[in-house]
Amino acid sequence: MLSEKDINRIDNLIGVQCKIAGKVHGKGLLKIDGTVEGDIVWEDNIILDSSSLCKGNVCCKNAIINGTVEGDIICKDTLVIQSSGKITGDISTVKLVINEGGKFSGRCSMMPKI
Repeated sequence: MLSEKDINRIDNLIGVQCKIAGKVHGKGLLKIDGTVEGDIVWEDNIILDSSSLCKGNVCCKNAIINGTVEGDIICKDTLVIQSSGKITGDISTVKLVINEGGKFSGRCSMMPKI
């Protein structure tokens, strides 16, 4: 799970006025405020801000979703859907937290910790 210290240490940022079309991959904490149209394959943690939109599949260690994801998600540890978060697609994760107001439409598979 992401700690407060981790959240304040953003290694990579896709800004609110940025739109990326294509596959995104890398490591370090990734914060997305803008739009990604393509798959995200990330070795570490991802935070999607309330202004973010991801149209593609996401694979990462931990994810905090405040924005919108239209695609499948695989989290190797914890997936948190915040009150403004919306996921349309299937998810596979070890731990799932959906805060009040968070929306999820799809199938969920709980997997053992890797």
